[in-house]
Amino acid sequence: MCVSRKSRLEVLKEQSVTIKQLSVAYTFLLCSCVIFLYSVHNVSFNYDGISVNFMSLLFPVLLFLVNVIAKELGYKYGNRAIIISTITLFFYGAFCNLFVTGSFNLFDITIISMAYFITQTICLAVYYYLLVNTRLPILLVVCNYIVSSLIYNILYISLNYKFIMTTEFWIEYILIVLLQGVLGIVLAIFDAIVERGID
Repeated sequence: MCVSRKSRLEVLKEQSVTIKQLSVAYTFLLCSCVIFLYSVHNVSFNYDGISVNFMSLLFPVLLFLVNVIAKELGYKYGNRAIIISTITLFFYGAFCNLFVTGSFNLFDITIISMAYFITQTICLAVYYYLLVNTRLPILLVVCNYIVSSLIYNILYISLNYKFIMTTEFWIEYILIVLLQGVLGIVLAIFDAIVERGID
């Protein structure tokens, strides 16, 4: 009887170590993606006066990574990854502004970091609610990505346009949300493939 208890404790301990290792790996991946997307936040595709920002376009990938963490490891680990990646984004942005561009703008970095944090937190909360209370239908996951992208874009693009709502602003906003919606459909399909882990 003692042997089976000991082996069960060993299994639980190994499981705990595996979860921690996966959490560190996923958080590192998320932080790396945040750094990469911030590095290319000035890169955009221009067509006929309309600009599509590369960072905004690929933002749903960051939402997807946090959702995968929550699905495989639990809400606590997803939330921890959001906090660590937000801190990483803030300090990396501050470092780039100070040492690469030579000018430090605390307002811009704070707005980008807060837009990221707020959007990720809302998306994770809705996703986890769906995960616990439904069979996670793809349509609702796509809607979650789109609503989260709407929130992020209104904050981020408003910053770029200095909170002046022009015609270009709305065209750019709608175009980015449509492209993010297409990407959200693809990511929701991949999300359906990911199996739910231990929570």
